Amino acid sequence: MQYKLSELVARFGGRLVGADVTVSAIAPTDLAAPGEITFLSDNKYKKALLNCNAAAIIIKEEDGTDVSLPQIITPNPYYYFSLVSNLFNPRRKLALGVSPRAYVDESTTLGKSPSISHNAVIGANSKIGDNCQIFANVVIGDNVTIGDNVTIYPNATIYDNVTIGDDCVFHSGSAIGSDGFGNAQDEKRHYNRIPQIGGVIIGNNVEIGSNTTVDCGTFQPTIIKDGARIDNLVQIAHNVEIGAHTGIASQVGIAGNTKIGNYCMLGGNAGIADHVEICDYTVIGASSNVGKNITKPGLYSCGMTAMEYREWAKIFVSLRNIEKTNGKIRDLQNKVKQLEGNQDE
Repeated sequence: MQYKLSELVARFGGRLVGADVTVSAIAPTDLAAPGEITFLSDNKYKKALLNCNAAAIIIKEEDGTDVSLPQIITPNPYYYFSLVSNLFNPRRKLALGVSPRAYVDESTTLGKSPSISHNAVIGANSKIGDNCQIFANVVIGDNVTIGDNVTIYPNATIYDNVTIGDDCVFHSGSAIGSDGFGNAQDEKRHYNRIPQIGGVIIGNNVEIGSNTTVDCGTFQPTIIKDGARIDNLVQIAHNVEIGAHTGIASQVGIAGNTKIGNYCMLGGNAGIADHVEICDYTVIGASSNVGKNITKPGLYSCGMTAMEYREWAKIFVSLRNIEKTNGKIRDLQNKVKQLEGNQDE
């Protein structure tokens, strides 16, 4: 697979500067070989271009003035890189057709050009859109609606009553529509399950990582809106709402009935309490805990950076003794007030 720079520009935009060379792959500056195109998204790495063997580069206009390589000029080289990389490295496609070792209930409707691999199971009264890729061992329940161009990788599970839009991707081991954590206790504190019947609604162009779970709602659906990106090992509880184009990194846990706004970013291992609302354009730092509403966009963080054990131990001892320290400060303040009072007399 080879493309001239002019073909890339015609497809993705940008402006060609220099020779219209042909490239066959994309790679970072330190790994690019002759015949490949590279990119520079941050000029602090510009020194790496001195030893770069690439045939061409994707670069900002202000960074390319003293670069001799043929260039595609764009204001966002990193995004442009993602477009070109997808062109050179498309997702693997299954062979068209339904494997004889798959089971599709006779009441389910399949769209045009299905690709359904070995041991996949699709339940009753479901609807699968056009050009869907359903890999081996995928289980899709009853009353599921899946849009067009959806890819579901091996061993993913889509429970009953889930609705999925177009152009979505579900990676291996993801579980969509599993029971929310709803239980009631009797007088002996024994648990009794509360049925979770709300389902899940997922918009268009959503990608969900491996071993991520999205619980169904209790009565109303859990909702993930268009363009959201959810990493591996994320827990999304019942009746959560994830806004459009929000990104969630690995090991984030979001408790029930929480609403995350549009264009938010949640760093790895962040924890969001139940019934919290987070406004649009909010960034939650890694390992942060959010226990109340956030109404003002910005960066929020309470994770403690790793430090040497002795330094951490000193800080921890200080925290344990902080109330004693505060008491001593209050005593000193009272003594100062008494001394000031005696001077006034």
